[in-house]
Amino acid sequence: MPIIAKIYGAGSIGNHLAQACRRAGWDVSIVDNNQAALERTKNEIYSKRYGAWDEEIKLYKTGEDPKGGFDVILIGTPPDSHLKIGLQVLKEESPKVLQMEKPLCSPTLEGLREFMDELKKHPDTKVVVGYDHIVAENTLKTEKVLKSGVFRDVGLMDCEFRSHWKNIFDAHSWLSGPKDTYLGFWKRGGGAGGEHSHGLNLWQHFSHILEKGRVKEVSAIFDYIEEDGALYDRSCFINLVTEGGLIGRVAQDVMTLPKKKFLEMQFKNGSIKWDNDVTKTTDQITLNEFGKDRQVIDISKTRPDEFYHEIMHIQNILDGKIKIEDSPIRLGRAVDTMLVLAAAHKSFAEKRTIPVEYIY
Repeated sequence: MPIIAKIYGAGSIGNHLAQACRRAGWDVSIVDNNQAALERTKNEIYSKRYGAWDEEIKLYKTGEDPKGGFDVILIGTPPDSHLKIGLQVLKEESPKVLQMEKPLCSPTLEGLREFMDELKKHPDTKVVVGYDHIVAENTLKTEKVLKSGVFRDVGLMDCEFRSHWKNIFDAHSWLSGPKDTYLGFWKRGGGAGGEHSHGLNLWQHFSHILEKGRVKEVSAIFDYIEEDGALYDRSCFINLVTEGGLIGRVAQDVMTLPKKKFLEMQFKNGSIKWDNDVTKTTDQITLNEFGKDRQVIDISKTRPDEFYHEIMHIQNILDGKIKIEDSPIRLGRAVDTMLVLAAAHKSFAEKRTIPVEYIY
């Protein structure tokens, strides 16, 4: 029997998730409260991206969708609605896996405690969040290099996710600019801090791989912009210190073109650099061990592959091949990312270093 999945949100992410689920052989339904969005999915987004509309995909207006019987429910709506919809899903449907897109929520953390409390009543539902870069092939290969022990005594780690959001709006022709969407409001999970929080999450992920633990304190600078009714951070620079003493920085912005998305680790005997989108179809790892020739590893991929890898990771959780407590995209890691981002905003507001207070 195929996995039966329901996706909330018929926007760009909803289409990416739908195509990845269908590629995995899943049965797919898409739900949206906007009839025009459903029509746009069928007549424009999906067919243009993937060559043709998939007639096996079912479309429903919110409130008319079937309830219950879904193995996986995926939430691809704006960040400030994730927890509200997730709470409803837990109470009404209790799927085997609940996936929410990144960022998990607003950096105000509104609704987080209520969701976490409700989740305790549903021990059979496993929750993951769509930080798909940490289940990508370049991440897995970098982890393998780190675990080999070739590189020793990490001293510094920097990550940059800097990408002009022109790329986003080019893929969302129905939006005229940031004010038309959550992207233009940092308190809704938009701006550089929320939209590009892949960077912060990736830094935290590799801190765990390096056995340096959680981030314990944060100091940050944000560049907030208020225009046309929108209020967002166009750039942020976050300094981090972990429980294990690792220091580093994450830089995120919505201004840089061409984009730069990389993470670099400096060791006593060399460095490792992780790159996303060196070209549209290439990720990359660069290994620089002192005294040896630099090694560059190219990894072929496509944009749809990024979502497919995440869906196959979820498939492996369903099949018992991956335990939820071992999944790098499990809820707890995404909560940590939001707590650090919330602390970063507080750091800039109060002009001081802020300790991260973990609630999970």
